[in-house]
Amino acid sequence: MGGLHGEGNQIVKRQRRFFLLKLVATVIILGFLLVNVDLGYSWELLRGATMLPVVMAIGLLAASHLAVALIWRRLLSSVDITVSIERITSLYFASLFLNNFFLGSVGGDSYRVYVVYRETGEGRSVLAATLLERLTGITALLLLGMIAVLFRFGDLPDPFRWFLLIFTGGGAIAGLTLILATGIVERLVGPIARRTSPRTRDRLQGVFNAMRRGGSPGTIASVLMVALAAQAVRIWTHWWCAQALGITIAPGDLFVVVPLIATVAALPISIGGLGVREWAGVLLLAPFGIAESAAFSIEFLAFLVGVATSLVGGLIFLSGREVRPSEVESIGSAV
Repeated sequence: MGGLHGEGNQIVKRQRRFFLLKLVATVIILGFLLVNVDLGYSWELLRGATMLPVVMAIGLLAASHLAVALIWRRLLSSVDITVSIERITSLYFASLFLNNFFLGSVGGDSYRVYVVYRETGEGRSVLAATLLERLTGITALLLLGMIAVLFRFGDLPDPFRWFLLIFTGGGAIAGLTLILATGIVERLVGPIARRTSPRTRDRLQGVFNAMRRGGSPGTIASVLMVALAAQAVRIWTHWWCAQALGITIAPGDLFVVVPLIATVAALPISIGGLGVREWAGVLLLAPFGIAESAAFSIEFLAFLVGVATSLVGGLIFLSGREVRPSEVESIGSAV
């Protein structure tokens, strides 16, 4: 027990250091952006935002989150774990709140994996289903981007169009490979896994086995269709944010660049993607004639819409039904 406790403490310490690095990165990126963006103009845009489009964006984003929660439930059932729709929804929205508001070392995915694991005892299967849900969402997003780039290919400037096509197409292929060819991934990480402890190797093997069991072509095809719809709705929320700010941009342009913006923002570089999302928006929306301050405002408003959508999850999390807020630091060492 002492060894496990010591290992858990080391994990938590590493997570805290990682969080501090992300905090520093967030401050640096935001500082660079704020120096190069007309803050006065951005503030005027945000202050004058029309509420109806903002409400539409919040509603659409909430609907897409509900769809993803149902995807997670379907993948859990594929590894023989049954969770009610009400509970899966509450856990998913609580995890969103944790991602946006809990400035600690534990992410929302760790939280929801931990809660279901604690109730079922099937930690590896829960982790496998959650990984499949994440991979399916990213793959669907990149597939949408690839299709949009192909449709708009002749209108996009060189080398921008080739960069977008390689990124979205290559990313979509890589995502499908990770989902459907788990054996290939297992062989790739094998040399690294052999350098870890027997306990870690056993965990990894259990997760890979569960991913193979849950990621059958039929299951993935069904959840991928839902994921495509959910990700398309999320892209539309950016259009509604632009409408709220009075910025004119074609929806097709957003389908071209938002998949790349969202993928970059999902990287564990900053807190909640803050700064990275806005920086990517400034760079990628420029070829479509969107000024830096306008692009910054669109993506920052999209971030605020995401925060607002997760507030309902705060009521669930802070109620302490599944895990008391004071216990959250122990999650990282348990997952």
